[in-house]
Amino acid sequence: MVICVSHDLEYLQDELTQRGYTVINNTDNNTCCDAIICNLKEGGLKNLMMQSSTKREGTLIVDSGSKSIDEIEYILTTRVYSSIF
Repeated sequence: MVICVSHDLEYLQDELTQRGYTVINNTDNNTCCDAIICNLKEGGLKNLMMQSSTKREGTLIVDSGSKSIDEIEYILTTRVYSSIF
């Protein structure tokens, strides 16, 4: 799974890489991603400017908000937002 993480969420990039995910940022314009992680309240999607590297269908958008890395990984693996407990 290729995950695009907003540049301002560097701590998530590092953690996801350690967990075995392929992580790119918005400067990797030629790489298609399966999921995007950004802070939607901070204008995350419009700041990414990566239209050419998103799939037309099925790209998962995750609002990092106040989620822990475990919550984000759960969303990535199940592709749904729900409680992990």
